Amino acid sequence: MEITQQIKEGFAYFRTSAKSSITLKEQYYWIVKIDGMQGVAIEIPTDKHVNEQFASISYYTKEYIIGGEERHLLMLVSDQPNLYDDFAIICAGFLEKVLDAELYLEIQQNPISWWHVMKELMGNANIEKEAYSIIAEMLSYYYLLKQDKDVSWVGPYGGSVDFNCNDGSYEVKSTVARYGSQITINSQYQLKANYLLFYRFEPDEYGISIQDVVTKLIDLNVEESEIESALENLKFPIGSEVRTKSYRLLEVRKYEINENFPKIVPESFVDGQLPKHISGLVYTLNLDGLNGDVVDLREFN
Repeated sequence: MEITQQIKEGFAYFRTSAKSSITLKEQYYWIVKIDGMQGVAIEIPTDKHVNEQFASISYYTKEYIIGGEERHLLMLVSDQPNLYDDFAIICAGFLEKVLDAELYLEIQQNPISWWHVMKELMGNANIEKEAYSIIAEMLSYYYLLKQDKDVSWVGPYGGSVDFNCNDGSYEVKSTVARYGSQITINSQYQLKANYLLFYRFEPDEYGISIQDVVTKLIDLNVEESEIESALENLKFPIGSEVRTKSYRLLEVRKYEINENFPKIVPESFVDGQLPKHISGLVYTLNLDGLNGDVVDLREFN
């Protein structure tokens, strides 16, 4: 029986069972129903770890007890029941690599390699939030805490701004463009913040990463669980490769968003409401020529 059909039949069997966790053993892999998801798993060396997500597909390593034995499994799973037949085709493509001894060895030694190929084939246009934008938010948290402010990092939980503080709210924007200071404002509410922090980075293997700033925040007595909860919401969980991408901080500027600052907010419209049939707006703002104070974060330069 071809692999795709085996997987589809496994998924069909899972639909008839009320059990929350089931594994069906094949020669080189398992078909799994676990943690509310279905997919396939292979065993890989215990020192290899990944934790990635794209659309409704998760690709991660975890220890599970199967048949009374603890195994370090590489999981390829999805939580979309209505797409399981299509997902079975993706799983089969992955397992075809496993059945090739040379390619299986490559996946065992470098499991992230297959993930990159899969995302490219699936048409990923890198629409997920870039690592440098998260670094900017985390550095802002660090900066505000160092100013002895009472800070709440609300952006990761759907806040219209990134931070609420005792002296007002803050929005954070960032770029890796070497020149120019254009930023994208994603709603009519973002610039209702009191201040804007603008960061400029460039990729640099000796720069700072998300993981580096996690350590810095912990040193300021921020609970690690708080940081990880925010990063989980932003789709940057522990073990994801993007957390190791590093950037050099080139500049930081702080702008007061007052009556002279260019912005579009609800109050810009008649009766404080967007025109009828317009539910939101996105626009580009050029910061060049606006007065912004230089923020000293030299320890990260």
